[in-house]
Amino acid sequence: MRWKAVIGLASVAGLVVATVSTVDDVREQALPGAVPLVVALVLQVVAMVLAARGWVALFPADADRRALSRGLYTSQLTKYLPAGGFVQAASQVALSSQDTGVGPAALRLPIFSVCSVVAAATVGSGLAAAADLPTWARGLAVLGLGLLVLLDRRVLAAVLDLARRVIRRLPPPDALPGQGAILRCYTCVLVNQLAYAAAFVVLLDDLAKIDLPVAGAAFAAGWAIGYVALPLPSGLLVREGILIATLPGIATGSLLAASVAHRLTGFMAEAALAGVAHVAVVSRRRAR
Repeated sequence: MRWKAVIGLASVAGLVVATVSTVDDVREQALPGAVPLVVALVLQVVAMVLAARGWVALFPADADRRALSRGLYTSQLTKYLPAGGFVQAASQVALSSQDTGVGPAALRLPIFSVCSVVAAATVGSGLAAAADLPTWARGLAVLGLGLLVLLDRRVLAAVLDLARRVIRRLPPPDALPGQGAILRCYTCVLVNQLAYAAAFVVLLDDLAKIDLPVAGAAFAAGWAIGYVALPLPSGLLVREGILIATLPGIATGSLLAASVAHRLTGFMAEAALAGVAHVAVVSRRRAR
């Protein structure tokens, strides 16, 4: 149980870090109004619930869905620590391995990550319609759709087989979730990305005149690149840099203010869902 306590403390520390940094940023920015903030918060909750469903979809049907969801919600709070995605990934595996074992959870984490990045790239391909971007940038956005091939279980099995030549202790390709489970995960995180991007669009629309689909696509592209930047806390700075580069017609101050508001509503949703999920799991176990 010590590792649970450690992760719990890391989650609290991550929440404190996110709160302090966001409060500092809020003082420097003119945030959107109350209504856009509430709408964005609701969309963030919807996005996180769908992310949890995508994670659960990769596990066998008899797995504890509530415990797996709680593990994902709680682990999200650790991504705000300086170590960024590394701590979050380790926490997600550790908290989800109580009923399934570390091996199955660790095997499913890269698949979940691939589905998430591919989903973000799918939404980000909408940048092809951005008239302000050069032709090569719009073409690059369309190429993001080529990542869909990574959802083929045969491709994932081939990659795992190659990795086993270096790391013998990895499980065989037969241990991978089925193709249907992978596609269900992708579908859930695709809607998750749409809701996540919609939250940003609602916030930015209150601060500047924007092309809604292009702004959403820009956010999704920034999220995908920021997700790959594991050492950074929650992809911070990377996402903002992509937004500034892909939305040149919008003032930097408006983009940063919307990004800060998005981060604020994001960790509020994560903290709320983590708390509710923890209470639900504890209450059910006590009832048993």
